[in-house]
Amino acid sequence: MKSLPAILVVLLVTTAAHAQNINFPHDGLNRQYRIHFPDDLPEQAPLVLALHGYSGNNLEMMDNYGWVELADERGFVVAFPNGTTDQWNNRFWDVDYDFHANYDIDDDGFLSSLAVHLQELHGLDPDRTFVTGFSNGAEMSIQLACRESETFVAFAPIVGMMMDTLFTSCDPAVNRPILSLNGTDDSITLFEGDMDNTGGWGPYHSIPDMMAFWADVLETPDMERTYLPDINPNDGSVVRLDVYTSSDHDLELWYYLVEGGGHDWPGQWGNLDMSATVEAWNFFASRTGDCAGSDINSDGLVDVTDVLDIIGNWGDPYDVGDLLAALEQWGQGCSGSCCLPNGTCDYVTSLQCTDSGGVWNGPGSSCTFTNCPTLGACCFEDNTCQYLLSTTCVESGGSFRGTGTNCLIINCQDPAFNDECDDAWPAEDGSTLFSTYKATSSSDLFNDATCTGSYLGQMSSDVWFTYEATCSGTLTVSTCDIVNFDTDLVIYKGDCDDKIQVACNGDYGNCADFTSLVEMPVELGENYLIRIGGWENGSVGNGSLLIQCDP
Repeated sequence: MKSLPAILVVLLVTTAAHAQNINFPHDGLNRQYRIHFPDDLPEQAPLVLALHGYSGNNLEMMDNYGWVELADERGFVVAFPNGTTDQWNNRFWDVDYDFHANYDIDDDGFLSSLAVHLQELHGLDPDRTFVTGFSNGAEMSIQLACRESETFVAFAPIVGMMMDTLFTSCDPAVNRPILSLNGTDDSITLFEGDMDNTGGWGPYHSIPDMMAFWADVLETPDMERTYLPDINPNDGSVVRLDVYTSSDHDLELWYYLVEGGGHDWPGQWGNLDMSATVEAWNFFASRTGDCAGSDINSDGLVDVTDVLDIIGNWGDPYDVGDLLAALEQWGQGCSGSCCLPNGTCDYVTSLQCTDSGGVWNGPGSSCTFTNCPTLGACCFEDNTCQYLLSTTCVESGGSFRGTGTNCLIINCQDPAFNDECDDAWPAEDGSTLFSTYKATSSSDLFNDATCTGSYLGQMSSDVWFTYEATCSGTLTVSTCDIVNFDTDLVIYKGDCDDKIQVACNGDYGNCADFTSLVEMPVELGENYLIRIGGWENGSVGNGSLLIQCDP
């Protein structure tokens, strides 16, 4: 049993870790990481390292990719290390880009040492320690798969590539399963590769060549191809999944190809048919006995029906490994997201969901991504209003006016869209999904006086949100890297009848695709109007609005 002082030390470290960077000296440098611990964490919990992209940082990775929310739901620890800074003061992972030739940062050793340190300090499971990353962080993940596979047991790089130097020298000490995702229309990590180094990163191989390389390394010659449901046809892309396996061992390579996808993290921005975060975690969990992979018929229980399905489809796609896994997990209830009648979501088994009167979405589904029906104002043809679930509203022939709306603030004679200021939808801290595909351009005045030089455009096809400040401090309003079009962002203080423009942004810093971000001081309880439009006529799309209030 731990002594009381030791327990207090761990609690203090854990509490501090939620709020700030923690220093970790390595190789003569003072490295940093943030870490998140869910409540009621089980003993020997899993650990995920999530690596930011080039010019990003660990706070961005912590706030914008859904890992904290998923860790709370599934019960694992997630750490967010920081890369070092380069000659332009951009944080990076040393994967041998051409313009980092003068740097020799031991990121392999740093991340491996950090993982072991966290395992020992917090009692985390070495056999369930994983790594994922975005862009440059994805390339670092691939590098770790080549060089540090004794420390990490599975890898999930998202929109990364392999530099030629790594491609020709990769020699894993232990072969580990890999999930990899790329988009065919990625303008940064080119799908066809860049062996001529036209982009300046250095020569790197095509994505198909990289997948063929790993299929060969992992000795997984058998491939099964499926397409994920196109649940969001407005995002302009579909997802293909190729699963490479072998009848001789249980190593797997999962290759998600987003046809029409860009340099995106699906589920957060870009493709919205899937959540890369949820898919990566389900892949990690399935490596170590998670029952979702054995719940063949997706009824939430591993039982005789699943075994019969495996036997009935023996050899295509199931084999003895699937049968043994199902027998080992016999009787287990698998959890998934449950949409409840009150508009909330809970992560429970199918039986618990049924007992609550909810709708279960299958094993491995997540409340962080599930599109559950939400409560709001429902208008009918006679202009009456009821407070209903969105699905109930539509099934009853009504017009749903948005999550969080109610019959006290909605006039059913107005258009059923947050297309004008008077119909602004309430937004809260966190992410709010939106679309401008059907929006028109409002006539409300705006100018670039509060954001000169940021290329504020026409505010075309705009939509509106209301927000009440939840703190006195700094408010961040952002579409940065989480939408699929060139955005304009204007913030007003007050209400529609008496509003004053206080901030705006056209293009922000290192945000991709000319997306926007505003930071501004606010006071607790103040009301703001948030207006999002396109830079020019035809600039429409969808994604998330991120709001964060920091005291």
